[in-house]
Amino acid sequence: MKRNSGQGRSSRLGVLLSAAALLVVPGVAGCSYVSPNTTATTYAAADGTNGSITDPNSGAAVQLRNFLVVGTEKGAAGTLIGAVVNQGTSAVTVDLTVLDGAGQTSVGTGSVTVEPGKLAAVGGTDGAKVSLGSLPTAPGSVLKLQARTGAGTATISLPVLAAEGHYASLKP
Repeated sequence: MKRNSGQGRSSRLGVLLSAAALLVVPGVAGCSYVSPNTTATTYAAADGTNGSITDPNSGAAVQLRNFLVVGTEKGAAGTLIGAVVNQGTSAVTVDLTVLDGAGQTSVGTGSVTVEPGKLAAVGGTDGAKVSLGSLPTAPGSVLKLQARTGAGTATISLPVLAAEGHYASLKP
């Protein structure tokens, strides 16, 4: 019986391809071994910025979420937008002060009281109002937000966004 020489070549080719795959797969899989785990990185998944104030006695925190300013131009009025979350067991009042980019001069102030375990909106249609009479800078720049409770103070950067697109309804 005569053997088909094509069949021997194809089986050797299959063995060679299998061996090559065994060498390549660990090398490619190793790429993810040395890459950082990006899903474990905390970031603000919105246009605003976040911060927190933690009470050193109780460990309870007040979280500042997605804070930003909406305005039309330098010198025009602006509106503070964001949310405050109270992770403590008693109500807390948070005093909010918007400062110029250098963090020196007050541009607007307001306060919001948040019940324990609740979220309170700032700005928008239902939130506490913090109006800025005159923006010291144009949209695209940064101001500062100082939030103060009886437990402490936090200062965060505050992007100034143009009152257009989905922010058009939030302009002062």
